[in-house]
Amino acid sequence: MSIFAERLESAMQQAQMTSAQLAKATGIGRSSISQWLSSKYVAKHDKVVTLAAALKVDPEWLLGATIPETAAAASDVELLTIWQQLDAAGQKKLLKKARKLVVKDPPATKKKKRKKKKTKA
Repeated sequence: MSIFAERLESAMQQAQMTSAQLAKATGIGRSSISQWLSSKYVAKHDKVVTLAAALKVDPEWLLGATIPETAAAASDVELLTIWQQLDAAGQKKLLKKARKLVVKDPPATKKKKRKKKKTKA
């Protein structure tokens, strides 16, 4: 059994999901899930992300990375999913925005100068 198949099965057990329930939750066919569980194939990256989100595990762990099996927070999975949907320019913009959010002392906002109204003499 491949590491992907083992981890997919483990994540399904942890989430208490059958292959039919997983198929319904992800929109992925039961036959595909069955083939992955039997180590006939390994899921493509987009499907791994979908599976991981439904099972609340890290996609990298599911693929065999040596990170802890602990369930990823829903926000972590959501962020990863969004990241993977962006092109390079979008990823760059997201990183720039994120860096601004984590700055400890955000720059002071500039006050808009009011224009003085001209008075008639």
